[in-house]
This record gives sequence, C-alpha cells and structure tokens, in this order.
Amino acid sequence: MSGPDPYAPPRANNLDAWRANGGCPQCGQFSVSQPSFTWWGGAVGPKLFKHAVCGACGFGFNAETGESNKGKIAAYLVVSAVVGIIIMLLLWRR
Repeated sequence: MSGPDPYAPPRANNLDAWRANGGCPQCGQFSVSQPSFTWWGGAVGPKLFKHAVCGACGFGFNAETGESNKGKIAAYLVVSAVVGIIIMLLLWRR
C-alpha cells in the first residue's frame, strides 16, 4: 500500500482536518469534550480559554487553535493568586 492511509484519524500536525472533524490534535481520537468546570479555573476558566480535553489521552487544548492551554492556565492561576492576595491585604488593613 502506498501513500497515507485515507481512513487514519488526523494527526497533530494536520490542524485543518482537526478543526473540520473535532478530533484530538495530539492523538487523533474523536472523544473530545469541553468541561464545564475544572480545578484550575472553576466554571469561568474553561469558557474563557475555550478549553477542550481528549478522553483518550487526557490532552487539554484550546478548541479553536488546537494548541495546549498550559501557559494560559499558569498565567490565569498566577493572576488569580495575586488578585486574591491584594484583596486579603486590603481587607486586613481595615
């Protein structure tokens, strides 16, 4: 058999096929879901970053771009912690 398998799921480097079919950009499986609540972002974070998770490999990614959300999640947690500390300090000074 020559050439690529036409029945194979899209791979991570084929984001156009992923966008058209909704499969995971890392493993190519189609068991992708969008969580309504996560430990890192509550109910707001997943919607803010358009977060999706693959049920097969557990890869979390942006549902529009197919890229990992790890950097955005880290920034979200740092900013949330800083805002929380500032609020606590302001309340403590009262």
